[in-house]
Amino acid sequence: MTAAGMGEWADADGAPVTPARAAIAVIASVDLNASMDAAVRAAMRARLDAVARAAVDEVLDEATLSQLREAADDAARVALLSPAEPAAIEPAEQPPELYYPDLVAFVSQHLIPMYRRPLGGQGVTWCPQWWRHAEAIARLDALWRAWEHLRLDAATGASVWFRDHADHHMPVLLSTDGPFKGCKPDRHGDRLDPLPLIPPPAELFSGPD
Repeated sequence: MTAAGMGEWADADGAPVTPARAAIAVIASVDLNASMDAAVRAAMRARLDAVARAAVDEVLDEATLSQLREAADDAARVALLSPAEPAAIEPAEQPPELYYPDLVAFVSQHLIPMYRRPLGGQGVTWCPQWWRHAEAIARLDALWRAWEHLRLDAATGASVWFRDHADHHMPVLLSTDGPFKGCKPDRHGDRLDPLPLIPPPAELFSGPD
């Protein structure tokens, strides 16, 4: 378009352009499809928002809102006043019950009837009052506790007990040079004295100043 006169425009053919023709030309230059799509989407969003608000308003009447407030108040009150539940503590695994209640029962009911040897011969002895010998008590107690532990192994426990424990301690106990030296199978004898001892100087094992 070119200027045709005061307040007028002319098109390429020289014809004057009126306001109506100018508006038509502007509208023709606009992408109507895109504009319409945007307008439709905006109208649909507005309509859906209005419908959603109306639906929520219809459901959340005053009675429903009052119930929701009471439920929230109750939950908050319980959370504030109720002590926290302690975490569940699994009980510690209990050790298995002893088969023999004490060392005396183990020696008299298991070891003596089972472990049989000819006594009184060369190099072998036993004391019927074994409980009067500190070393014998310690070794027999070790045998008992090892037996209680290994009896739970049904496959190799008995073999391990004999190999590593009974076959080690019993020859020492039965030896005439062991803790029962001077004893007879039918009587106790006190022929062994404690090993000699000279106390060390006190400062030798004292801690640093």
